[in-house]
This record gives sequence, structure tokens and C-alpha cells, in this order.
Amino acid sequence: MVISARPYPNIRKLSSQSEYFSVDNISFYPLGRDALLSGLIALGLKKGDGVIIPAYMCNSTIKILKVYGFNLVFIDIEKDLSLSVDNLKKVIEESQIKALLVVHYFGLTQNIDKVVDVCHEYGVKVVEDASHSLLSQFMRDRGSIKGDIEIFSMRKSLPVVDGGALRINNNCYQSAVASNSSCVSIISDVKYLILRLFEKIATGLGVNIYGQLMNDIKTKLRSKASNEACNLDVESCQVSWQLRKYLSNEKYLQDSRKSIVSNFNQLSLALQKLGFRLLVDSVDKGVIPQACVVYDDKGGLVDYLRLKGIGAWRWPDEEMPDEVIQHADVYPNAIFFDKKLVLIPIHQSLGVKQIDYIIQVLSRW
Repeated sequence: MVISARPYPNIRKLSSQSEYFSVDNISFYPLGRDALLSGLIALGLKKGDGVIIPAYMCNSTIKILKVYGFNLVFIDIEKDLSLSVDNLKKVIEESQIKALLVVHYFGLTQNIDKVVDVCHEYGVKVVEDASHSLLSQFMRDRGSIKGDIEIFSMRKSLPVVDGGALRINNNCYQSAVASNSSCVSIISDVKYLILRLFEKIATGLGVNIYGQLMNDIKTKLRSKASNEACNLDVESCQVSWQLRKYLSNEKYLQDSRKSIVSNFNQLSLALQKLGFRLLVDSVDKGVIPQACVVYDDKGGLVDYLRLKGIGAWRWPDEEMPDEVIQHADVYPNAIFFDKKLVLIPIHQSLGVKQIDYIIQVLSRW
């Protein structure tokens, strides 16, 4: 059996009759990084302004900020993935900081009230990075939103090629008006659908798309993509037809939430009995985890799972920022989490049979 790292397209939902699509106060972009840059500009930041970035971060997200000209100041995270208020104050007082990026890792929404209070006391804007947390945060009521802006990367939760999104919460700033252009071309949209369907057929036939050969190809493609120039001319756009279908289908979103939580609970309980250490062993109501996250205390767990056809991964893995890697003594917690955390898929395309297979494989670890 082969377990995909991401959900498959739902043909039944894509071919169903279109429902009314309306999302208030949201601007869409091809990618989450585009939404991030656009949001910072909307908040009034200019080239040279300081932005605090958690050291536990994916370089592909922040590269566009470097190229644009922001001054990125890194800060290590705590053992619970939060930011220390005391360390935050120190960095703000020592540098010319205009904004903070705070991340809701792996769909696990954090309480950032104190962080927001400190930042606003110093006149610093807060950007909530909900790239991992679409199903936890996208449809929440506006009164529960604490940051000045939120960004999303919907392709991390839904089977789509686009899905960058920006929500501006401060009434002093205006969301971008979407242009008539699509976030992705219809050709790219259809190409993505066809490739994913071929992937589903291949995995159904037992082809291990996570073997060494495929892994090497993916690594080369990621390396090529990381070297490509960033497009700084970010404009909001119209979502792809596939993303429109999913976002307008409340039943699909609700069913996805239920399936993911059920998969998490089943896998989490079994792994605890097997003696695995989990980052979190339970989630609050309304929190939809992106994956079941375990500590790899022995080393080599990702390679073992992928050899067995399970699309586990580390984050950010090879995309850890160079500034962090080169100063591991300054950012020990970020380095620790990058090396030790393993993310195991629990997405909405998986059922009891697939979760049972993951448990069987892990029982032999």
C-alpha cells in the first residue's frame, strides 16, 4: 500500500453543480508567499523595514521578502513552538522592527494574545501565518482574529495548485481588489488534476512514489525552483475553478475536517500505545491538525516510512534558512525541531484502512 502525503482531487465534488462562491475580506494570490508580501506592503512597510521571522521557518516562504528588500531578523522559538514575549521585546527594542510573522505550525492554532499585545504596544504589526492551518482558521469569525493580517496557503490542505490568500483584519487597511486574471492558467489547473489522477492510479497499483529515485527527482525539482527569480509584481487574482469548487462546498470542508480529526485520533492513540512521543496527543475542538507529528528519537524514521510507501516528511527540512543553519547555536530549538519532528499524513483522502497500514508499519519500527 502507498499512502500519499497530500489529499487527492475529489472528482465527485469537482463535477457537482457549482454553488455560490463568496468569501468576505479575502484576497487571493497564486501562492502564500505572494499574499505575505502583498500584506506587508498593505500594512505600510517599505524596503529596509525590519520584520521578525521565527527561525523555524521555510526559506521558500521568506525568500520573496529578502528579494523585495525587507530586513529579516530571526528569533528562536520555544520548546512548545511559541515565541517568548521577553525575547520578542528584546529584539524589538534592539532593532528597527515594523512587523512580526507568527506561525501556527502544523494546523495547531496558537494563543498569540500576549504576543499581539506586546507588538501593538511597540507599534509593530502582526502577521499570522496560517499556511498550515486553513481548516482550523479560514472560516472562523472575525472577532477571534488577533493579528493585523493573516496569510494562507490552501494547497497544503486542499488538492489544488494555487491558494495563496490574504485576510486584512485592520479596518484602516483595504484589501486588494482582485483583477480579472486567474491565479493559474486553465492549462496549469487541468495539468495538475491529470497529474494527481495519474498519481492516484500509480499508488493504487502499488507504485512507491516515495522511493529513492522519485525522491532524487523531487529534490532536483525543488532545488531548481528555489533558484528561480521571485516575482515581486504581486497582484490579487481569481481562484482556480478547482479551488472555487472546494471552497464553495461547505459539506466537503466539514467532511474533510471530520475525517482528518478522526484519522489523527486513531493514529495518535495507537502511536502512544506503541511508545512514540507525539508533539501533541490530542487537539481542541475546532483545531484541525495538518499531520500527526512525532519525535524521531532514533533517527531515520522518514526514510523508513517512505521506503514503505508512506509519504511522511520533515519540515522545513532542506528549506531551513541559511541564516539559521549557519548559527545553530543561536537557534537551537529551530534546529532541533527540523531534525527531530516527523509529519505523518492524516489528510481527508485517507480512511481507516490506510491509517491501519501506517500503524502496522510503525509497529515494526
